[in-house]
Amino acid sequence: MPTMLDRVAYAAGQTARVGWFLAHYAAGRRQLKPMPRPDFPVGPFPDRQTLLRDMRQLFTREWDDIAAGLFPPPPVLDQDPIAWLRRSALYFRDLPKVDERRHARTNDEPNHDPAHAHLPRYYRQNFHYQSGGWLTEESAAVYDVQVETLFTGAADVMRRRALKPIALFLGNQDQRQARLLDIGTGTGRLPGFIRHAFPGLHVTGLDLSRPYLDHARRTMGTSRRLKWIEGAAEALPFADASIDLITASFLFHELPPKVRRAAVAEMARVLKPGGRAIVIDSALESDRPEWKGLFDLFPYYFHEPYFTDWVTSDPDALFSAHGLTARTTEIAFLSRVMEFERRPL
Repeated sequence: MPTMLDRVAYAAGQTARVGWFLAHYAAGRRQLKPMPRPDFPVGPFPDRQTLLRDMRQLFTREWDDIAAGLFPPPPVLDQDPIAWLRRSALYFRDLPKVDERRHARTNDEPNHDPAHAHLPRYYRQNFHYQSGGWLTEESAAVYDVQVETLFTGAADVMRRRALKPIALFLGNQDQRQARLLDIGTGTGRLPGFIRHAFPGLHVTGLDLSRPYLDHARRTMGTSRRLKWIEGAAEALPFADASIDLITASFLFHELPPKVRRAAVAEMARVLKPGGRAIVIDSALESDRPEWKGLFDLFPYYFHEPYFTDWVTSDPDALFSAHGLTARTTEIAFLSRVMEFERRPL
C-alpha cells in the first residue's frame, strides 16, 4: 500500500506539472493576437476558482484509487528533461504559425501534400491549427506539450481515469491472458500508463499517423507485450471477438459522425463478449451546462470541425446501437470517462 511519503511525492509531482504547463499557457497567450469576437451566442463560463477546484478534485480522486490499491502511483513517462525542453521550445516556435492559421482559418495544408493521399480525407487537416496536422515528426514532438498546456497539466490524469475500470475488470484474473487495444493512440501516453499499472497485459497502440507511432516507440518503448501498429479506428485489423479491452482517449470528438459510428461498430466486432470499451473524451454540454461557453469557443479557437457534434451527441445511444451497454460514466474535470460492455452474442 502507498505510504504518506508516496502521497507527498505524488502531490509534489502533480503540482509541479500543473505549474509548468500553467506557465506555458500564460507565456503562450502573450504571443497570440486577439481573435475577433465570435458572431454566434456564447454560453456561460466557470470562474478560475471553480476550474481549479474541479482539477484538484480530479487529482484527489486519482490518489484515492491509488490508496485503495487499484493501481500504483503514475510513472514519469519519457523522463529525459532535455527532450521536454526541446519540445517546449518547438511548441513556442510553432505558436506564431498556429496563430496565423487561426486568423486566416487555414486548416487543410496536409490535404495538399501528396504523401498523405492514402489517408482518409477527414484526417488530412491542421487539427488545432497545428503545423503538419498529425502527420509530421515535428507535430508529434509538440503534441503532448500543446495538449497539456491547453489543459494546464491535467491531460494525463484525465487519460489515467481509464485505469480504474481496467483494474476492476481485471480483478484477480491473470493479466497475461488479456489483450488491450488503444485506438487513436497518438504518442502512446495512455498505453504507457497502462503498461506501468498492469505489466502483464498485452497492449497494442493503433494510430493512422506513422510519425506519431514512431514517437511512441521511441518514448514508450516496444516489447513482446507492448506493440504499435498503423491502422484506422473504423477498420481495425483484428479478428472478431479477439480483444478483451479497448481504450480510446480524446479520439471520438476528432471523428466525423459517420466515421464515429463505424469506429464503434468495429470496437463491438473485435471485443469478446463481456469485454469492455473505455472511452475518455470531452465532457458533453449536458454534463456541464454551466460551462457551455468553453464548449462554444473551443472549436472557434482551435480547428475542431467535429467537436460540436460530439458535445451535443448521445454516446450511450451510439454505443448501444452496436451492442455495447453503458456500465459507468464519470465526469472528470473537462472529460467524460465511459465504460461499455460487449453484450453476449
